[in-house]
Amino acid sequence: MTPANPAAAAAAIEAIRRDPHFPRLKAMVIDATGLAYYADKESAFAERINRRLPFGRVTTVAGYLAALEAQGPGGPEYQGLINELAVGETFFFRYIEQFDALRAVAIPECIRRNQTTRLLRIWSAGCSIGPEAYTMEILLKQHFADQLEGWQVHIVGTDINGAFLEQARRGTYGDWAVRGLSPETLEACFDRRDKLWSVKPKYRQWTSFMPFNLVEGAIPSYPHGIGHFDIILCRNVMIYFDEVTRHRLLGNLHGALADGGWLVVGHAEAGPQMNELFIPVSVPGATLYRKQGDRAAPAPAATPSPSPAAAAPMPAAKPRRTAAAKPAAKAQSRAASGAPSGAATPPAAPTPPDQVETNERSSLLEACLARVEANRMDPAAHYQLGLVEEELGVGDPVAAFKRALYLDPHFVLADYHLALAYWRRGRLVPAQRHFRNAREALESLADDGAVMEGGGLTVQELRGMLDLWLTGEEG
Repeated sequence: MTPANPAAAAAAIEAIRRDPHFPRLKAMVIDATGLAYYADKESAFAERINRRLPFGRVTTVAGYLAALEAQGPGGPEYQGLINELAVGETFFFRYIEQFDALRAVAIPECIRRNQTTRLLRIWSAGCSIGPEAYTMEILLKQHFADQLEGWQVHIVGTDINGAFLEQARRGTYGDWAVRGLSPETLEACFDRRDKLWSVKPKYRQWTSFMPFNLVEGAIPSYPHGIGHFDIILCRNVMIYFDEVTRHRLLGNLHGALADGGWLVVGHAEAGPQMNELFIPVSVPGATLYRKQGDRAAPAPAATPSPSPAAAAPMPAAKPRRTAAAKPAAKAQSRAASGAPSGAATPPAAPTPPDQVETNERSSLLEACLARVEANRMDPAAHYQLGLVEEELGVGDPVAAFKRALYLDPHFVLADYHLALAYWRRGRLVPAQRHFRNAREALESLADDGAVMEGGGLTVQELRGMLDLWLTGEEG
């Protein structure tokens, strides 16, 4: 039984850390789950192991390792450990700007594209306890009920954590998960049960949940219904994977989308591969990523939506100031590339795709460099350059983030992205130092305040992200 005395618990955790079998156990679990943010968190991982011991008659790390190896990732104790390791903080309509973008741009496009099949498929990948998946059903039924009359709509939420999925299926939540919702939304979408909020049956009809391992599971996996999605939401999942896992997963998500389908990722999850695989479509407040295919409809710049401003991609020469670089040049270029300039003028020979990509990247980088040149003392200019360099895989983003911090030592997102840049390069000590710096910079700020250059990210949300990185930090 885990010691109740704090000193005894600390001694037990330290003994686990120093056990010669501990590194192999940690490596095996990280390899199976992709949860690489435990790679430099010895104490945090040992504390989770301590929660699971004794396991039956198993009381040693060696015995526990052998038991997990015998079970495999699908075994009950392996799942119990995963439940301890996984993160479940989420809430309804989290990052409302992204849901606004889906409502204004992506969902209308999917409905037009699928008029023949009258089928709409959505995947909440890494759904945690379920609010994201239910949010999609609420959004669809509140804004597109007439257009979807007679359609087959399937929303599937998957997660590696069985306990999270059980709560998702119950659809019952505390005040934390519904924070920020208006009284009208609460009344319309939830039933009050004692101190909990239960999603009304009306908003559960299209949504289901099942276990799925994004790291080890085959994607697409048509026997499991994982494939040919119109929209995939995979938000705040990939930042906790190492670069190899992230790279593989992005390729898999691309394969799981229908031609013309849409991917939504978290603020800090854009990177060079996103622009290699997807067309970035920037709208006010968010960027969506679209899979180009032979049968894909034109990019949303040319499609009607509730608001023309909401559907138009942002100019490539003026990158959005958000928590992750969001270039839109590719969306604009490809949206405009299909028609000749006039009826009497023959179309010019198409530019080779590789040259188009090179030109777009050069234009985006040049715009950021020009901004820095014109505003050398503006920390936001250097920060944006760092984001773009990191996303495009060019230049020295570490140096750019450092310059932003030199000009403004309290620029919290510069510290955060500098930490991520170090972490992706395997430099864990400076990464932890800058994660701590970012957390300290937030201490005097109000929870509901907006983070500078954060694209709607709140202080409380960023603090929660930092706490995950700093749980059980060493030294």
